[in-house]
Amino acid sequence: MIQIARTNHLTDEQKARFFELGYLVVENIFEQSDFDPIIAEINDHIDRLAEASIREGKLSQTYKEFDFEHRLAKISAEDPRIPSRLWNGIAMGSFFDLIRKPGLLDIVEQFTGPEIIASSVYRLRPKVPTHVSSAVPWHQDSGYFEPYCDKALVLTIWLPLVEATRENGCLWVQPRGHKKGVVVDHQQRQGQPYLMIDDDVLKTTGGDEPVCVPVPKYGALFLTNLIPHASFDNNTDMVRWSMDLRYQAADLPTNAKITRLPSESKPDPEHGVPIACYPPEADFLVRSKKRPNEVCKSAEEFLAIRTKYVAQPLTNRFRGKWEGLEKVKATSSPSAS
Repeated sequence: MIQIARTNHLTDEQKARFFELGYLVVENIFEQSDFDPIIAEINDHIDRLAEASIREGKLSQTYKEFDFEHRLAKISAEDPRIPSRLWNGIAMGSFFDLIRKPGLLDIVEQFTGPEIIASSVYRLRPKVPTHVSSAVPWHQDSGYFEPYCDKALVLTIWLPLVEATRENGCLWVQPRGHKKGVVVDHQQRQGQPYLMIDDDVLKTTGGDEPVCVPVPKYGALFLTNLIPHASFDNNTDMVRWSMDLRYQAADLPTNAKITRLPSESKPDPEHGVPIACYPPEADFLVRSKKRPNEVCKSAEEFLAIRTKYVAQPLTNRFRGKWEGLEKVKATSSPSAS
C-alpha cells in the first residue's frame, strides 16, 4: 500500500497564493481515523433525532440500513427539520481532537503565530439534496463578525468529510474579492438566516470571476474572513458532509478565559473593541507557548466551555431585521457554507 505523506506545513509559495487570492486548497491534511469518531457521533445524533421524529409521527423509519452519505438524505425527504438540528451549533466531543490536531495547528500557526485561539464559530454542515436551506448565498464571513476584527485574519478551514464536488455542492469563491474589505451592503436573505451579497454588488469588489473549488476528501479549503464565497444546490442523491473550523491569533479580541498579555486587545466599548470577534459563542485557547497551562486540553473541558458560556449580543452592523436570525445565532452562525 502506498503511504501518502500528510501535509503539516505550507510553502512560502502557498502562503503567498493564499494572501493574493484569498483562498487555498491543501490536500492530505487528514486521515480516515480523524473522521471515524466524528462520523460515529454524528450517527448517534441521527439515531436519536430519527427515533424522536418517529415518535412524533414525522418519520416512518430510521433508514439505518443506509450509509453515512445517503441516510440523512432519506430522512430529510420525510422530515426536513433534522438536518438543521445537526448544523445549528451542535456540540460534540469528537470535534475537539480534530480542532486541535497537531498537524493542522502547525499549518494554522504559520498564519496566526504560536498563540492560537480556536474561534467559537465552528460548524458541521450536512448539505442535503433539495433541502430549503441547502444553498448558501454569496457572503463574507466578516459580515457576521464584529467590525473591529475586519482588519485581521480570522482563518476559516473548510473540510469535507466526503469528496466535495461541483455536483454535490462544493464552495465557490471570488478570487481577490477580499482586497477591498467588507462589502458595506450585505443584505438579509428573505426567509433565510443568511446574509448575502447581491450579484451586482459582487461585481464591484474588484475580484476575479467566481470559480468552483472542489476539495478532495482529507483535504481542506483555507479562506480569509474577507473572501466572498457561496455554496449552491447539491444535485446528487448523497449528503455533502463538511465542517468549517476557525482560528485567530490570541492578540485579537476573544472571550476565552485566559490571561491577556500586554500587547493583546482588551474589551473597550468606548473605542469599538468588542469582547470577541463573535460574542454569541465561546472561544478557547488551543495552542500557546506563553500560557500553556491555560490551553484547553480535553473534550470534557471543551464541552463545558461551549455549554456554560452565556451568549453576548453581536453588533448589528448592517441594520438588518434580526428576528429569527438572532435565535439562530444563539447556537450557530449561518456564515459559512
